[in-house]
Amino acid sequence: MNHTNDLTIEEISSVFDGLRRDGVEIVAAGPVVLALHFSVPLPKGHRPTVVLNRALKDMTIAHDLSQFDVTIADDPISQATAIAEKYFIEPWRLISTAEGCVALKSTTIADIDAGRLRMKTEPRKWLRGRVDRILKMALWSSQTGLQPTRDFIRAAKRDAGHILSLDRNVWREHFNSMLVAFKSSVGLQLLFDCGVLQMMLHEVCAMHRFHESCAVHHKDIWDHTLQVVDKCPPSLAVRWTALMHDTGKVWTRTVNNKGKVHFFRHEELGASLMRGAAARFALSQDLTDRICYVIGNHARANVYSTQWTDSAVRRLIRDMGPHLDDVIAFSRSDYTTKRAWRIKEVNELGQELVKRIDQVRELDARVPPLPKGLGNALMTATGHGPGRWLGDIQQWLEAEVEAGRLLGGLQAVEYVQYVQRTNPQLLEAA
Repeated sequence: MNHTNDLTIEEISSVFDGLRRDGVEIVAAGPVVLALHFSVPLPKGHRPTVVLNRALKDMTIAHDLSQFDVTIADDPISQATAIAEKYFIEPWRLISTAEGCVALKSTTIADIDAGRLRMKTEPRKWLRGRVDRILKMALWSSQTGLQPTRDFIRAAKRDAGHILSLDRNVWREHFNSMLVAFKSSVGLQLLFDCGVLQMMLHEVCAMHRFHESCAVHHKDIWDHTLQVVDKCPPSLAVRWTALMHDTGKVWTRTVNNKGKVHFFRHEELGASLMRGAAARFALSQDLTDRICYVIGNHARANVYSTQWTDSAVRRLIRDMGPHLDDVIAFSRSDYTTKRAWRIKEVNELGQELVKRIDQVRELDARVPPLPKGLGNALMTATGHGPGRWLGDIQQWLEAEVEAGRLLGGLQAVEYVQYVQRTNPQLLEAA
């Protein structure tokens, strides 16, 4: 983690235009306090610090560069990018905070290691009359992966109820930005700890400690939900699906006489609950329909196995229609097992399903090389009825087309003439 001076977005843009293709994201306008966040840490003891001065003429790595197996470029930005690309999964993520109220410059390395985001302003004073700033803090927490200190949470709890007076467009803007951030679970947990999420999404909060109310063990669906949200690709539809997909379980849980827990039709109920949440957040109808469809049908892709035929894959493609990509993206993230063999199995099945879908689509997109009505033309030419001989001739003709000895897309009579001319034995076999 590194810290910078206060810079305008225009100044930042002038330097980082060339890095955007490497994953740089500028997420605020106006004066900002910035930090470059590396998504995967270096080995213990390797903590590079990147510093930008006000004039933007100097970018240095405050670290023993001999620790890095990287060719050092004359251009310091290229140098930093090379190190980032070699040692981190996501080369750069630009984190910004508006209004200068959260000072990452005063957030120490110890704070970062402890997951804390320290303010330079007294929380009660900062929040007074500005309940929207609770949502802003949740957004910053999601962007940085850091939680504010307990004094902020105490102050936010005092004003949590005022969130109901806030314009729902503000709800939507801040919440959606938080939901697609790199560590949205941190922002969600913060809103819950502040008592704000309970006002906005009571359906989600009902999952908290829900597993403790059952005599028969089942997984903690609150913890599962937070993990899945983070794992999903940063698509609004997929992240909302992840957040709401298990909400229906709270009202559908049953335990049979063998002590097995079921949540029959929780998908349908979850989709219904999502419509209520969408109205609360004033989500667009198109986005709402998209999310609700995936919630209601997310189990379809989860049951894929290597035993599926092409027809079964084709049926999935047809039934999911325009929602297929969302369903697959969510399905590939909907697991939280810690067992290595199971993680490997789920990932391999997901990859195989995507490959099978591509193969079936490619197969179905091919134009048949032989025309319809060829069988009738062959029977007319020979005077024979249907039989295996027709299949043998068509198979031979397809091989001729594939080998390039015969054109595809001709008239049926032309293929009959080709057989008569080059392989009449096939007709005699009829």
